[in-house]
Amino acid sequence: TVRRVERHAEIVVRDQGIGIAPEAASRIFERFERAAPGRQYGGLGLGLWIVSQLVDAMGGTITVESALGRGSTFTVRLPICTVEPS
Repeated sequence: TVRRVERHAEIVVRDQGIGIAPEAASRIFERFERAAPGRQYGGLGLGLWIVSQLVDAMGGTITVESALGRGSTFTVRLPICTVEPS
């Protein structure tokens, strides 16, 4: 979902996947970090790091809420820039 919250755009992505263990949630935004075992799930551990770098460069934040077996919810908040007409 996408919505406006005060002076921010909020993008929320939910999945019904395997979820993320609490001890892994603090590190999944780091480069080459993965929450799932590599043998069972593909990937390099770069996707969330790239997203977090882009969100940070735009002055926003990204958070995750998750529980094992219940999926995950990622929330991105970006400032809305308004330009005055000239």
